[in-house]
Amino acid sequence: MAIREIPRSFEYTCDGCRTVHVQENASGHYTNSRPSHWAHLKIEQDAHDFQGQAVADASITRLLCPVCSAKVFAAVNAALPR
Repeated sequence: MAIREIPRSFEYTCDGCRTVHVQENASGHYTNSRPSHWAHLKIEQDAHDFQGQAVADASITRLLCPVCSAKVFAAVNAALPR
């Protein structure tokens, strides 16, 4: 009989380009549940019915790798200049 230990690991996938980062030999998730240099994009908003009443949560949350997060930051800064 052979026994093979499989160390605990976590796999993070970018919601933009589908790049995968594997955290191996992990005792737990990264701080804030994201790898270093990755970003969480969160836009909180309500969904409204035809009368303008808030009826549901229409928020989005995305995990982005460094390449995709740089693109999103550039797009936000271009769209909303100071």
